Amino acid sequence: MAMEGEKINSFNFKKTPYLYIFGSKTTYTKTTSTCSLYNKGSDSPLIWVYNLSDLSLEDIAPFKSKVECASILKISRGTVATHLNTNIPYKNKWIFSSKHLTVQELSQFVVPVKVWEIVIGELLGDGYIKYDPLKTPQINGRLEFTFSSKILYYVRYLKYDALAYICTESEPTPWPNPNKGQNTKQYWFSSKRLTSITLLHNIWYKKINSQYVKILPENIYELLTPIALAHWIMGDGYFDDSVKICTDNFTKEEVGILIKVLSEKFGVKATLRKRTNPNSSIVWRISISRLSMEKLKILISPYMIPEMLYKLGIKK
Repeated sequence: MAMEGEKINSFNFKKTPYLYIFGSKTTYTKTTSTCSLYNKGSDSPLIWVYNLSDLSLEDIAPFKSKVECASILKISRGTVATHLNTNIPYKNKWIFSSKHLTVQELSQFVVPVKVWEIVIGELLGDGYIKYDPLKTPQINGRLEFTFSSKILYYVRYLKYDALAYICTESEPTPWPNPNKGQNTKQYWFSSKRLTSITLLHNIWYKKINSQYVKILPENIYELLTPIALAHWIMGDGYFDDSVKICTDNFTKEEVGILIKVLSEKFGVKATLRKRTNPNSSIVWRISISRLSMEKLKILISPYMIPEMLYKLGIKK
């Protein structure tokens, strides 16, 4: 696992209004038209190829034809034809277009930094990325969330406020369906399907025994911010003399890394707690030191909604 000092280029947070899922922000020249441009003496439009690592125009592009594009990029002509003007990336690497995309059009692949910080916190909890790189790699991933009906206010806060940039305005889905005469126990909602979320899958999931399992990203030291920590605790924390965080889906080693990050990055001390579930399975959780509680409150309470401050032991 990578810690402080080790460079991981998969995800690079910077203090800019927007976060590109890979690499840094790129400067583009404004175009005055979004119409297709054609080769002189030809009816074939030029082919523009954008690299998703930084949303830059691929070297040598635009290409004069599908054949030229395929030859230089070392892919098949059919691949170019299949992905051209679809906004579906090829192997999460290239977007093919018959027109020069403007900054506004490229912005569909960009999400504000704060949104990603919130996503990081939710993924440390029960947040899930639905994406199948084996069966349907051409369909982008989406985030999925399920919460108890007791905290419907938190579901609405996430969907319509914190993550509104990447979610639709549809209502959260109740389970069981109250229209069938059953009491709702949970609410579910998902984000839009986005290339950036597909790319997130690369650092949050690992193929183990033919299925993808959530793991702790190697660059979690860089990814964990006060905003992410606040949402992690709002989603999976509880107060019992001090803050406890449920990290049941991570290994003992991964939980140990999280404890180290809390200490080294924020000065928040914590210990590893072992829990044996009713089915005899063993999980590991984080217990924040009582001596670090005041520091934790100052660090994350500004990013928590009032209804969730009880998780810090703060009474409204």
